[in-house]
Amino acid sequence: MRRSRRVVKFRRRKTFNIGITIFLILFIYIAINIYIYFTKEHISIYEVHEGYNTTNSRVTGLVLRDEQLVYTQKAGYIYYFLKEGSRVAKNSSVYSVDDSTNIMDYITESDDILMLSRDNSKQFQYEIKKFYSQYSDYDFSYVYDFKFDVESTLFDMLNQTMIEKGIQIGEDTGFQYSYEVFKSDFSGIISYYKDNCETITKESVTKDIFDKKDYKNIPLRTSDMVSVNTPVYKIIKSETWSIIFPLTDEQYDKLQVMDWVDFTILNDDFSTSAPINIFKNQTDSTYYAEIIMDKHLSNYLNNRFLDIELHFDNIYGLKIPLSALTTKDFYLVPLSYFTEGGNSNEKGLIKEQYDKDTGDVKLIFVNVDIYYQDDMFGYVDTNQFAPNTWIRTTDGDRYQLSMTDKLTGVYNVNMGYAVFKRVEIIYQNESYCIVDKNTSYGLSLYDHIALDANTVVEQKIIY
Repeated sequence: MRRSRRVVKFRRRKTFNIGITIFLILFIYIAINIYIYFTKEHISIYEVHEGYNTTNSRVTGLVLRDEQLVYTQKAGYIYYFLKEGSRVAKNSSVYSVDDSTNIMDYITESDDILMLSRDNSKQFQYEIKKFYSQYSDYDFSYVYDFKFDVESTLFDMLNQTMIEKGIQIGEDTGFQYSYEVFKSDFSGIISYYKDNCETITKESVTKDIFDKKDYKNIPLRTSDMVSVNTPVYKIIKSETWSIIFPLTDEQYDKLQVMDWVDFTILNDDFSTSAPINIFKNQTDSTYYAEIIMDKHLSNYLNNRFLDIELHFDNIYGLKIPLSALTTKDFYLVPLSYFTEGGNSNEKGLIKEQYDKDTGDVKLIFVNVDIYYQDDMFGYVDTNQFAPNTWIRTTDGDRYQLSMTDKLTGVYNVNMGYAVFKRVEIIYQNESYCIVDKNTSYGLSLYDHIALDANTVVEQKIIY
């Protein structure tokens, strides 16, 4: 019998490729996570750091002194014996008046050169250095101050030279040096400037006075002949002086409880403290503050206005962006209802639970976090209990959870999920706030919080 030559092909058995399967699973997992990452709203994290704020307030103060202008009783050329800011005793010589022009004409026609003494040279160097250190492109008044200071020094030199030369010329030429010496009627400090504000008193101060647009400080010393009853100098008769300024409502609230105030005089960056008095002007019904000084008068002898910065309390705490703040409702639970139970020493509440099958009431201990407490109540998360839940004390007293209140806080994310933490704001501006770092159940330094509270769901995993 002839053998059949037909070949029968068997199908190869399919095998399971574990490598491809694992690759597909990983690919799908990665694709899903990428999709979730790009579609979900991301939470920005902020690390809590210490912060502080100094509540300062800048004002312009009016300087009041016990000052009086002195007028000459004789016409002629004025020669001064004292420098600007010199202290003078009663009946001391201050200036002389020469009604003859003979010696003056002789001096002005002479070719003699006025030589600077070593002291005068040092005084000029001091004025130049002071101008260089204080000059600002934003305040041109320093240029005028420098001009007045140089003129003052120059007149000091000129007056002294005139007196010395007058005596010498009288001896050499026979001209009569016909000067009359005038003495001070008071003791005090000499100034050779006036500003027509010498008669202003505390009672006559109004807001219009603080408009410096037309204010002028006028030098009194001149090389020209002066007439009778011309002001020739000013004497400040007391070391006590004051700085007065109008108050805003906020400044009034802070200063009315203060007897002393710390402040900085910005004209020369000098910081000090002094007694302060608040008074109301009956003319314009405005509250003013008066800083009373008994030192440093000579430093501000020719300043009628001073820019000062009032220093209130420095506020220290934890700095929090305003965007991180949120509010949350809490049950108010009487403190007597909190007890310890279960297998730990943690605080909790005993709630009543009705059993539908048996109709009995079961007492269940529930651990709770107290977010804040005052003298009467502890604040408990409303998410832990249904509204109107009854709770009990160990003595059998009952209380229904219905009364709520709001707390301000942030979401702490240290554990990878959002947990509400209460904060106590002690200072706030338009972008951030300073919160108390010693708040019970609150934040700690270097905690991580959600930068934007609106992007967070409480207790939801964020990582």
